[in-house]
Amino acid sequence: MDDKSQKERLEQELRFLKESFEAEVISKEEFEKGKERIDKKLKEIQNSASEKSSEEPKTIEKEEQEKPKIDEAIEAREGEKIKLKVIAEDAGKNEQEQIQKTEKNETHESKAEIKEQKYESNFFRYAVVFVVLALVIFFSYSLLKSSRGTQEKKDGGFVAACSSDKDCKQEGKQGICLEPGTKNAKCEFKEAKTNVIVLNGRKDCFNCDTQRVLSILENWFGPIEAKEIDFNTNEGRNIAEIFNARALPVYILNENVTKKPAFEQFKQAFAKKNDAYVLSDDAAGSTFYFKNDNMPDKLDLFVIAGDSASIKAENNLKEFLDAFKEVKFEKHLANDKLAQELGIKTFPTFLVNNRVKFSGIQTADAIKNNFCRLNKLPECEKSLSKNLI
Repeated sequence: MDDKSQKERLEQELRFLKESFEAEVISKEEFEKGKERIDKKLKEIQNSASEKSSEEPKTIEKEEQEKPKIDEAIEAREGEKIKLKVIAEDAGKNEQEQIQKTEKNETHESKAEIKEQKYESNFFRYAVVFVVLALVIFFSYSLLKSSRGTQEKKDGGFVAACSSDKDCKQEGKQGICLEPGTKNAKCEFKEAKTNVIVLNGRKDCFNCDTQRVLSILENWFGPIEAKEIDFNTNEGRNIAEIFNARALPVYILNENVTKKPAFEQFKQAFAKKNDAYVLSDDAAGSTFYFKNDNMPDKLDLFVIAGDSASIKAENNLKEFLDAFKEVKFEKHLANDKLAQELGIKTFPTFLVNNRVKFSGIQTADAIKNNFCRLNKLPECEKSLSKNLI
Protein backbone atom coordinates (compact mmCIF):
# COMPACT_ATOMS: atom_id res chain seq x y z
CA MET A 1 0.00 0.00 0.00
CA ASP A 2 1.54 3.36 -1.06
CA ASP A 3 1.74 6.35 1.23
CA LYS A 4 -1.10 8.17 -0.48
CA SER A 5 -3.56 5.27 -0.06
CA GLN A 6 -2.49 4.72 3.51
CA LYS A 7 -2.89 8.43 4.29
CA GLU A 8 -6.42 8.45 2.82
CA ARG A 9 -7.34 5.36 4.85
CA LEU A 10 -6.03 6.96 8.08
CA GLU A 11 -7.90 10.21 7.42
CA GLN A 12 -11.09 8.20 6.79
CA GLU A 13 -10.52 6.31 10.05
CA LEU A 14 -10.03 9.62 11.91
CA ARG A 15 -13.37 10.90 10.60
CA PHE A 16 -15.10 7.68 11.66
CA LEU A 17 -13.47 7.91 15.09
CA LYS A 18 -14.70 11.48 15.54
CA GLU A 19 -18.25 10.53 14.46
CA SER A 20 -18.25 7.61 16.91
CA PHE A 21 -17.18 9.91 19.74
CA GLU A 22 -19.83 12.54 18.91
CA ALA A 23 -22.47 9.77 18.80
CA GLU A 24 -21.27 8.66 22.29
CA VAL A 25 -20.40 5.21 20.92
CA ILE A 26 -16.88 5.47 22.35
CA SER A 27 -15.56 7.35 25.39
CA LYS A 28 -13.44 10.50 25.32
CA GLU A 29 -10.43 8.48 26.50
CA GLU A 30 -10.83 5.98 23.61
CA PHE A 31 -11.24 8.84 21.13
CA GLU A 32 -8.10 10.66 22.29
CA LYS A 33 -6.07 7.43 22.30
CA GLY A 34 -7.18 6.53 18.75
CA LYS A 35 -6.61 10.09 17.50
CA GLU A 36 -3.09 10.12 18.97
CA ARG A 37 -2.25 6.86 17.17
CA ILE A 38 -3.60 8.11 13.80
CA ASP A 39 -1.81 11.47 14.12
CA LYS A 40 1.43 9.63 14.86
CA LYS A 41 0.94 7.41 11.78
CA LEU A 42 0.20 10.40 9.53
CA LYS A 43 3.35 12.11 10.79
CA GLU A 44 5.40 8.99 9.99
CA ILE A 45 4.00 8.95 6.45
CA GLN A 46 4.86 12.64 6.02
CA ASN A 47 8.44 12.08 7.26
CA SER A 48 8.79 9.02 5.02
CA ALA A 49 7.72 11.06 1.99
CA SER A 50 10.33 13.73 2.81
CA GLU A 51 13.09 11.13 3.16
CA LYS A 52 12.19 9.50 -0.12
CA SER A 53 12.35 12.82 -1.97
CA SER A 54 15.81 13.55 -0.56
CA GLU A 55 17.17 10.07 -1.36
CA GLU A 56 15.79 9.88 -4.91
CA PRO A 57 18.94 11.33 -6.67
CA LYS A 58 21.15 8.88 -4.76
CA THR A 59 18.95 5.99 -5.81
CA ILE A 60 19.16 6.95 -9.51
CA GLU A 61 22.96 7.22 -9.31
CA LYS A 62 23.20 3.87 -7.59
CA GLU A 63 21.00 2.27 -10.24
CA GLU A 64 23.22 3.67 -13.01
CA GLN A 65 26.28 2.13 -11.33
CA GLU A 66 24.67 -1.26 -10.91
CA LYS A 67 23.08 -1.35 -14.39
CA PRO A 68 26.02 -3.22 -16.05
CA LYS A 69 25.83 -5.91 -13.38
CA ILE A 70 22.10 -6.29 -13.88
CA ASP A 71 22.58 -6.55 -17.66
CA GLU A 72 25.14 -9.32 -17.20
CA ALA A 73 22.74 -11.17 -14.96
CA ILE A 74 19.96 -10.81 -17.52
CA GLU A 75 22.17 -12.14 -20.31
CA ALA A 76 23.37 -15.09 -18.18
CA ARG A 77 19.81 -16.06 -17.34
CA GLU A 78 18.76 -15.65 -21.03
CA GLY A 79 15.97 -13.31 -20.35
CA GLU A 80 14.60 -15.27 -17.44
CA LYS A 81 12.37 -13.09 -15.39
CA ILE A 82 13.86 -12.22 -12.00
CA LYS A 83 11.58 -12.14 -9.05
CA LEU A 84 12.69 -10.10 -6.10
CA LYS A 85 11.71 -11.24 -2.70
CA VAL A 86 11.74 -8.50 -0.09
CA ILE A 87 11.17 -9.39 3.55
CA ALA A 88 10.61 -6.73 6.19
CA GLU A 89 13.56 -6.55 8.56
CA ASP A 90 11.45 -6.76 11.74
CA ALA A 91 8.65 -9.02 10.43
CA GLY A 92 8.27 -12.27 12.36
CA LYS A 93 7.67 -15.67 10.97
CA ASN A 94 3.87 -15.28 10.96
CA GLU A 95 4.05 -11.81 9.37
CA GLN A 96 6.27 -13.12 6.49
CA GLU A 97 3.31 -15.09 5.11
CA GLN A 98 1.29 -11.87 4.92
CA ILE A 99 3.77 -10.13 2.59
CA GLN A 100 2.59 -10.44 -0.98
CA LYS A 101 5.04 -11.16 -3.76
CA THR A 102 4.49 -9.13 -6.88
CA GLU A 103 6.49 -8.90 -10.09
CA LYS A 104 6.40 -5.14 -10.51
CA ASN A 105 5.88 -3.48 -7.08
CA GLU A 106 7.02 -4.81 -3.68
CA THR A 107 5.45 -3.53 -0.45
CA HIS A 108 7.74 -3.09 2.53
CA GLU A 109 5.93 -3.40 5.88
CA SER A 110 7.69 -3.64 9.20
CA LYS A 111 6.55 -5.72 12.16
CA ALA A 112 5.32 -2.58 13.93
CA GLU A 113 3.10 -1.71 10.92
CA ILE A 114 1.52 -5.16 10.97
CA LYS A 115 0.69 -4.76 14.66
CA GLU A 116 -0.83 -1.34 13.92
CA GLN A 117 -3.03 -2.93 11.25
CA LYS A 118 -4.19 -5.58 13.70
CA TYR A 119 -5.03 -2.89 16.29
CA GLU A 120 -6.89 -0.88 13.65
CA SER A 121 -8.84 -3.98 12.63
CA ASN A 122 -9.76 -4.71 16.26
CA PHE A 123 -10.76 -1.08 16.78
CA PHE A 124 -13.15 -1.21 13.83
CA ARG A 125 -14.64 -4.43 15.11
CA TYR A 126 -15.20 -2.94 18.59
CA ALA A 127 -16.67 0.22 17.09
CA VAL A 128 -19.15 -1.85 15.09
CA VAL A 129 -20.09 -3.82 18.22
CA PHE A 130 -20.69 -0.57 20.17
CA VAL A 131 -22.87 0.81 17.39
CA VAL A 132 -24.90 -2.39 17.18
CA LEU A 133 -25.40 -2.48 20.99
CA ALA A 134 -26.49 1.16 21.03
CA LEU A 135 -29.03 0.50 18.28
CA VAL A 136 -30.34 -2.60 20.08
CA ILE A 137 -30.80 -0.67 23.35
CA PHE A 138 -32.48 2.25 21.57
CA PHE A 139 -34.95 0.09 19.65
CA SER A 140 -35.64 -2.09 22.72
CA TYR A 141 -36.48 1.01 24.79
CA SER A 142 -38.68 2.38 21.99
CA LEU A 143 -40.47 -0.95 21.68
CA LEU A 144 -41.00 -1.16 25.47
CA LYS A 145 -42.30 2.41 25.63
CA SER A 146 -44.58 1.78 22.69
CA SER A 147 -45.87 -1.43 24.28
CA ARG A 148 -46.52 0.33 27.59
CA GLY A 149 -48.32 3.17 25.83
CA THR A 150 -50.47 0.63 23.97
CA GLN A 151 -51.46 -1.05 27.24
CA GLU A 152 -52.44 2.27 28.79
CA LYS A 153 -54.57 3.30 25.84
CA LYS A 154 -58.26 2.81 26.31
CA ASP A 155 -61.43 3.85 24.44
CA GLY A 156 -60.64 6.69 22.08
CA GLY A 157 -56.86 6.03 22.10
CA PHE A 158 -56.02 8.24 25.11
CA VAL A 159 -53.19 7.80 27.62
CA ALA A 160 -54.07 8.42 31.26
CA ALA A 161 -52.34 11.40 32.85
CA CYS A 162 -51.41 9.18 35.78
CA SER A 163 -51.91 5.59 36.87
CA SER A 164 -50.79 5.92 40.50
CA ASP A 165 -49.42 8.44 42.99
CA LYS A 166 -45.89 7.53 41.83
CA ASP A 167 -46.59 9.22 38.49
CA CYS A 168 -47.19 12.55 40.24
CA LYS A 169 -43.91 14.14 41.26
CA GLN A 170 -43.04 17.71 42.18
CA GLU A 171 -40.16 18.78 44.39
CA GLY A 172 -41.17 19.64 47.94
CA LYS A 173 -44.76 18.47 47.43
CA GLN A 174 -46.77 15.28 47.78
CA GLY A 175 -48.42 14.10 44.57
CA ILE A 176 -51.80 12.34 44.51
CA CYS A 177 -53.29 10.73 41.39
CA LEU A 178 -57.03 11.35 41.18
CA GLU A 179 -59.13 8.80 39.23
CA PRO A 180 -56.00 6.87 38.15
CA GLY A 181 -55.99 5.22 34.71
CA THR A 182 -59.13 6.99 33.49
CA LYS A 183 -59.80 9.85 31.08
CA ASN A 184 -60.33 12.15 34.05
CA ALA A 185 -57.07 11.17 35.75
CA LYS A 186 -55.00 14.09 37.01
CA CYS A 187 -52.27 14.88 39.51
CA GLU A 188 -52.98 16.97 42.56
CA PHE A 189 -50.10 18.32 44.61
CA LYS A 190 -50.12 19.12 48.29
CA GLU A 191 -47.40 20.45 50.51
CA ALA A 192 -45.23 17.54 51.66
CA LYS A 193 -45.70 16.55 55.27
CA THR A 194 -42.97 17.15 57.82
CA ASN A 195 -41.96 13.93 59.58
CA VAL A 196 -41.69 14.24 63.36
CA ILE A 197 -40.55 11.56 65.82
CA VAL A 198 -41.99 12.12 69.29
CA LEU A 199 -40.15 10.36 72.10
CA ASN A 200 -42.45 10.21 75.12
CA GLY A 201 -43.14 8.39 78.38
CA ARG A 202 -46.83 8.90 79.19
CA LYS A 203 -46.87 6.12 81.73
CA ASP A 204 -44.59 8.04 84.11
CA CYS A 205 -45.53 11.61 83.18
CA PHE A 206 -48.91 13.20 83.98
CA ASN A 207 -48.29 16.35 81.93
CA CYS A 208 -46.45 15.01 78.86
CA ASP A 209 -49.25 15.76 76.40
CA THR A 210 -47.88 16.46 72.92
CA GLN A 211 -50.88 17.90 71.07
CA ARG A 212 -50.13 21.53 71.91
CA VAL A 213 -46.54 21.37 70.59
CA LEU A 214 -47.52 19.35 67.51
CA SER A 215 -50.12 22.03 66.70
CA ILE A 216 -47.41 24.68 66.97
CA LEU A 217 -45.12 22.73 64.63
CA GLU A 218 -47.98 22.37 62.17
CA ASN A 219 -48.57 26.12 62.24
CA TRP A 220 -44.87 26.66 61.53
CA PHE A 221 -44.23 24.08 58.80
CA GLY A 222 -47.60 22.93 57.47
CA PRO A 223 -48.92 19.33 57.59
CA ILE A 224 -46.89 16.98 59.79
CA GLU A 225 -46.60 13.23 60.11
CA ALA A 226 -45.95 12.41 63.78
CA LYS A 227 -44.72 9.05 65.02
CA GLU A 228 -44.73 8.61 68.80
CA ILE A 229 -42.25 6.18 70.35
CA ASP A 230 -42.44 5.06 73.97
CA PHE A 231 -39.26 5.73 75.90
CA ASN A 232 -39.73 2.47 77.82
CA THR A 233 -39.08 0.37 74.66
CA ASN A 234 -35.65 -0.61 73.34
CA GLU A 235 -36.16 1.67 70.35
CA GLY A 236 -37.09 4.56 72.63
CA ARG A 237 -34.02 4.13 74.84
CA ASN A 238 -31.75 3.92 71.78
CA ILE A 239 -33.17 7.18 70.38
CA ALA A 240 -32.76 8.90 73.75
CA GLU A 241 -29.12 7.84 73.83
CA ILE A 242 -28.38 8.83 70.23
CA PHE A 243 -29.80 12.34 70.70
CA ASN A 244 -28.58 12.73 74.29
CA ALA A 245 -32.10 13.51 75.50
CA ARG A 246 -32.50 14.90 79.03
CA ALA A 247 -36.25 15.32 79.41
CA LEU A 248 -39.40 14.09 77.68
CA PRO A 249 -41.19 14.64 75.38
CA VAL A 250 -38.52 15.00 72.66
CA TYR A 251 -39.45 16.22 69.17
CA ILE A 252 -37.09 15.15 66.36
CA LEU A 253 -37.56 16.52 62.82
CA ASN A 254 -35.65 15.22 59.80
CA GLU A 255 -33.31 17.43 57.77
CA ASN A 256 -35.99 18.16 55.14
CA VAL A 257 -37.51 20.69 57.56
CA THR A 258 -34.76 23.12 56.46
CA LYS A 259 -36.50 23.34 53.07
CA LYS A 260 -39.63 24.79 54.65
CA PRO A 261 -40.00 28.57 54.12
CA ALA A 262 -40.57 29.23 57.84
CA PHE A 263 -37.51 27.34 59.05
CA GLU A 264 -35.21 30.37 59.04
CA GLN A 265 -37.69 32.21 61.26
CA PHE A 266 -37.85 29.45 63.90
CA LYS A 267 -34.49 27.69 63.58
CA GLN A 268 -33.28 29.19 66.90
CA ALA A 269 -35.72 26.83 68.64
CA PHE A 270 -33.88 23.77 67.27
CA ALA A 271 -30.52 22.12 67.83
CA LYS A 272 -28.95 20.08 65.03
CA LYS A 273 -27.98 16.58 66.14
CA ASN A 274 -27.03 13.61 63.95
CA ASP A 275 -28.44 15.02 60.68
CA ALA A 276 -31.75 15.90 62.38
CA TYR A 277 -33.22 18.89 64.22
CA VAL A 278 -34.34 18.52 67.85
CA LEU A 279 -36.73 21.01 69.44
CA SER A 280 -35.16 22.57 72.55
CA ASP A 281 -36.48 21.52 75.97
CA ASP A 282 -37.92 24.99 76.59
CA ALA A 283 -39.75 25.14 73.26
CA ALA A 284 -40.87 21.52 73.60
CA GLY A 285 -42.18 22.02 77.12
CA SER A 286 -40.31 18.89 78.22
CA THR A 287 -41.36 18.05 81.78
CA PHE A 288 -40.20 14.52 82.55
CA TYR A 289 -36.56 14.12 83.67
CA PHE A 290 -36.36 10.38 83.02
CA LYS A 291 -32.67 10.17 83.98
CA ASN A 292 -33.32 11.44 87.53
CA ASP A 293 -33.80 9.01 90.38
CA ASN A 294 -37.40 8.65 91.49
CA MET A 295 -37.85 10.11 95.04
CA PRO A 296 -41.39 9.42 96.32
CA ASP A 297 -43.18 12.08 98.40
CA LYS A 298 -40.62 14.73 97.32
CA LEU A 299 -41.53 18.28 96.21
CA ASP A 300 -39.12 21.02 95.10
CA LEU A 301 -39.86 24.65 94.32
CA PHE A 302 -37.61 26.84 92.14
CA VAL A 303 -38.04 30.61 92.59
CA ILE A 304 -36.38 33.95 92.01
CA ALA A 305 -35.69 35.85 95.22
CA GLY A 306 -37.94 38.91 95.55
CA ASP A 307 -39.94 38.03 92.42
CA SER A 308 -43.69 38.73 92.89
CA ALA A 309 -44.76 35.56 91.03
CA SER A 310 -42.42 33.45 93.16
CA ILE A 311 -43.79 35.04 96.35
CA LYS A 312 -47.39 34.28 95.30
CA ALA A 313 -46.45 30.67 94.51
CA GLU A 314 -44.97 30.23 97.99
CA ASN A 315 -48.10 31.71 99.64
CA ASN A 316 -50.40 29.28 97.83
CA LEU A 317 -48.04 26.38 98.56
CA LYS A 318 -48.28 26.98 102.33
CA GLU A 319 -51.78 25.45 102.59
CA PHE A 320 -50.59 22.32 100.80
CA LEU A 321 -47.54 21.91 103.06
CA ASP A 322 -49.70 22.37 106.17
CA ALA A 323 -51.96 19.52 105.03
CA PHE A 324 -49.20 17.18 103.80
CA LYS A 325 -46.85 16.86 106.75
CA GLU A 326 -44.98 13.86 105.30
CA VAL A 327 -43.89 15.68 102.14
CA LYS A 328 -40.12 16.25 101.77
CA PHE A 329 -40.00 19.85 100.60
CA GLU A 330 -37.04 21.93 99.35
CA LYS A 331 -36.84 25.43 97.93
CA HIS A 332 -34.19 26.41 95.35
CA LEU A 333 -33.14 29.74 93.89
CA ALA A 334 -32.65 30.27 90.18
CA ASN A 335 -28.86 30.09 90.42
CA ASP A 336 -28.77 26.87 92.48
CA LYS A 337 -26.86 23.89 91.10
CA LEU A 338 -29.98 21.74 90.65
CA ALA A 339 -31.80 24.47 88.72
CA GLN A 340 -28.84 24.77 86.34
CA GLU A 341 -28.48 21.00 85.92
CA LEU A 342 -32.14 20.67 84.98
CA GLY A 343 -32.01 23.73 82.75
CA ILE A 344 -34.92 25.39 84.51
CA LYS A 345 -35.45 28.90 83.16
CA THR A 346 -39.09 29.55 84.06
CA PHE A 347 -40.02 30.59 87.60
CA PRO A 348 -41.79 29.57 89.74
CA THR A 349 -41.42 25.85 88.85
CA PHE A 350 -42.38 22.77 90.88
CA LEU A 351 -40.66 19.37 90.66
CA VAL A 352 -42.51 16.25 91.92
CA ASN A 353 -40.55 13.17 93.03
CA ASN A 354 -37.38 14.66 91.49
CA ARG A 355 -38.70 13.80 88.01
CA VAL A 356 -41.82 15.68 86.80
CA LYS A 357 -42.06 19.46 86.71
CA PHE A 358 -44.90 21.94 86.27
CA SER A 359 -44.69 25.72 86.29
CA GLY A 360 -46.61 28.86 87.18
CA ILE A 361 -48.58 30.16 90.14
CA GLN A 362 -50.81 27.27 91.24
CA THR A 363 -53.66 27.00 93.75
CA ALA A 364 -53.19 24.71 96.76
CA ASP A 365 -55.67 22.23 95.26
CA ALA A 366 -53.84 22.18 91.88
CA ILE A 367 -50.53 21.51 93.65
CA LYS A 368 -52.20 18.67 95.57
CA ASN A 369 -53.66 17.10 92.42
CA ASN A 370 -50.32 17.15 90.56
CA PHE A 371 -48.46 15.77 93.55
CA CYS A 372 -51.00 13.00 94.15
CA ARG A 373 -50.75 11.79 90.52
CA LEU A 374 -47.40 10.27 91.47
CA ASN A 375 -47.88 9.69 95.19
CA LYS A 376 -50.61 7.88 97.14
CA LEU A 377 -50.97 9.50 100.55
CA PRO A 378 -54.09 9.68 102.80
CA GLU A 379 -54.05 13.47 102.53
CA CYS A 380 -54.76 13.18 98.81
CA GLU A 381 -58.43 12.70 99.73
CA LYS A 382 -58.62 16.19 101.22
CA SER A 383 -59.99 19.19 99.38
CA LEU A 384 -57.84 22.32 99.39
CA SER A 385 -58.44 25.88 98.28
CA LYS A 386 -59.05 26.33 94.58
CA ASN A 387 -58.48 30.06 94.66
CA LEU A 388 -55.20 31.90 94.44
CA ILE A 389 -54.10 33.98 97.37
